[in-house]
Amino acid sequence: MFAAFYFTFRTRFIGIWGFKHAINLITGKYKHIDRKKRVKQGEVSSFQALTATISASAGIGNVAGAAAAISLAGPGVMFWMIIAGFFSMALKFSEVLLGVKLRKINKDGTVAGGPMYYILHGLKGKYLSKIAPHLAKIYAVCCVFAMIGGWNLFQINAMTTQITEVTGGHTSIFYHNSWVLGLIVALIIWFTIIGGFKSIGKFTEKVTPVMCTLYVLTALTVCLINIQHVPATISLILREAFKPQALEGGVFACMFWGFRRAMFSNESGLGTAPIAFSAVKTNKPVAQAFIAMLQPFVDTVIVGSATAFVIIVSGQYLNTDGLAGIELTSKAFGSAFHFFPLLLTVMVSFFVLSTLLCGSYYGLKSWHFLFGENSKNTKVFQVIYCVFIIIGSAMNFKSIINVSDALTLFLAVPNLFAVFILSNVIIKELKRYCRRYNVGIFKGAKYVGAIEEEITPRLEVEV
Repeated sequence: MFAAFYFTFRTRFIGIWGFKHAINLITGKYKHIDRKKRVKQGEVSSFQALTATISASAGIGNVAGAAAAISLAGPGVMFWMIIAGFFSMALKFSEVLLGVKLRKINKDGTVAGGPMYYILHGLKGKYLSKIAPHLAKIYAVCCVFAMIGGWNLFQINAMTTQITEVTGGHTSIFYHNSWVLGLIVALIIWFTIIGGFKSIGKFTEKVTPVMCTLYVLTALTVCLINIQHVPATISLILREAFKPQALEGGVFACMFWGFRRAMFSNESGLGTAPIAFSAVKTNKPVAQAFIAMLQPFVDTVIVGSATAFVIIVSGQYLNTDGLAGIELTSKAFGSAFHFFPLLLTVMVSFFVLSTLLCGSYYGLKSWHFLFGENSKNTKVFQVIYCVFIIIGSAMNFKSIINVSDALTLFLAVPNLFAVFILSNVIIKELKRYCRRYNVGIFKGAKYVGAIEEEITPRLEVEV
């Protein structure tokens, strides 16, 4: 969270003044006017990359993660989740800018990018150049373990838990056979990821907008049914945020859980979004960074808040005994209509598929960085990834969430180190973009006589 606060202040609250520009970019209302046109290199569109990153985080991370936070820290955690989501926008902007700027374009037109590459090519100088290759490999190793041993376990476990619950719970055919669901999902993932990131982007651009909209509308329906409790719920959230009654550690413990769940769900600081956005067909890294900034807003401020509010307004936060994660969310949805848990199951299933697809891409790019990019290495990773999906379907939720958070923490350390070191480069690029295109609070006189950007310059920091 310190990194999120730091970049928010350095960019002068870009989450506020840059929000409209981000919307205009993703909707196509804003067009860059350049004297010289350059070829856009990449594999997918900005919208496909955005939906991919949203689907990777807005799903189970918020459906199950927000519920877990409330069950542990109470209603006040929702307030701190929203605060964390807002400040995360600047951090997301910063890391994606570096990811797109310092990506690697292969001869066949495919793209490789992410923290591994801006650590390797961005950190230069007498001392940093010596540790950069090792730090890049450390990030890649952490990412592989996080995708295989953290994210996919968390996602598939939440999905199998929900399906088991709506099909009878203890009497369900899947109660002692959840691995069957894991096997089915693993096969679906396998046949999709062999098509590469383009296949993943085509899937998420269709599924993510529909599922997110449907989820929010369903949550809104629950709120409308309990509309008489809405004012008291808002008051409760604010009161418990600063003076939690049932949580040891008081307000700081409540903040901790809110920040922890928000940062895990929106992935800011982890370096995963730069891996996805590096594949975008573009020659303007800053523009893509603006678009990427929308991801924390959608998944934490909108989807995560919707989950938390439904649990609180329905009163289910008072009955958390024996419930963890998605089970609590399902109970809250079921308080409105008996078929809502079934609807939630459908949405969760699509969320999980989208997230697992994106996670496979993040892990694969890190695997390629470590072992080389060829068909044999690709197949080896994909097999390992799918096997762990089956394993995760039969594991305990509480043990998985701790493992997942631990692996996420290790993932953030090398990435945030590089982003901090390159912070001056980020601000310089932002100001350059804003002045050139007359955008935001850094805008000034438009450039006269074209100052052209390089497509992939080697940014260096001397230490």
